[in-house]
Amino acid sequence: MDALVVIASGIGMTLLLTISAALIGIVGGAVIVLLSQSKNRLLQGIYSAFVHVVRGVPSLVWLFIVFFGLTQIGIVLDPVTSAIVTLGVISIASTAEIYRGGLSSVRAGQWEAGWALGLNRFHAMRDVIFPQVFRSVSPTIATYVIGLLKDSALASTIGVAEITFRAGQQTQLNGDGLTFFAFAGVLYLLLSLPLAVLSRSIHTRLSRRYAVV
Repeated sequence: MDALVVIASGIGMTLLLTISAALIGIVGGAVIVLLSQSKNRLLQGIYSAFVHVVRGVPSLVWLFIVFFGLTQIGIVLDPVTSAIVTLGVISIASTAEIYRGGLSSVRAGQWEAGWALGLNRFHAMRDVIFPQVFRSVSPTIATYVIGLLKDSALASTIGVAEITFRAGQQTQLNGDGLTFFAFAGVLYLLLSLPLAVLSRSIHTRLSRRYAVV
């Protein structure tokens, strides 16, 4: 029983990694996706290169590059910061692509409505387009965040004391890896359920407030 309590003590760190990376992605992705909407081909190219490079390399490799590789150029990050930075940057790229898909579904008439109200491109995006985009992509973002919750387990490889790391510790100390890692799996499942419920709630509220026509 004590071992299970120790494993459960990793919940706080797992949530810290997940929430931090998700917030970085939701905000950063909204900024980065604007490059894809630019008429400047250079900016479009920068966006495309960023997304393909970040998403084309395994998350674990990026984690090792940030934690181990950056030390060679004088940048030393602790394990928690390394994990948040890595997951956050990957989240930016993934969320930006989700937003881009949402933008492509918005009808041209929505832009025209914003311009008819005297809004420039930035304000039309902020006040008219993006609320509708976020409404349409909120379930997809929620699904991604649930995946991010599971990806946070990668941080165990560099010594971050989250759920998987704690389960590994207890297995080394006490054996019975089946019980300990099964319990870790149950914890991840229980943590993902509130995210799914929150996703439905947010989507319902946005659907009532913003109608796509």
